[in-house]
Amino acid sequence: MKFSACCPKCQNSDIAVIEGGAFKGNMYNILTFGLTTVYLTRYVCTVCGFTENYVDDAKDLQKIKEKFVRRGNSDEFV
Repeated sequence: MKFSACCPKCQNSDIAVIEGGAFKGNMYNILTFGLTTVYLTRYVCTVCGFTENYVDDAKDLQKIKEKFVRRGNSDEFV
């Protein structure tokens, strides 16, 4: 939805964009672990409710990878 401006589920084009972060007015679009806070922008279809979240700062992707990607046990679903 971020790139197509269209819901992949119902093809609606009325997409709400909710930015994360305390300074953007929405403290709930965040991912926190330890002292790290990652801000997310949420895209919500206003017809069916399908939602996508995207990390605002690409540098935060490495932090998420280091914290949450588990190597060595391919049987475990994360």
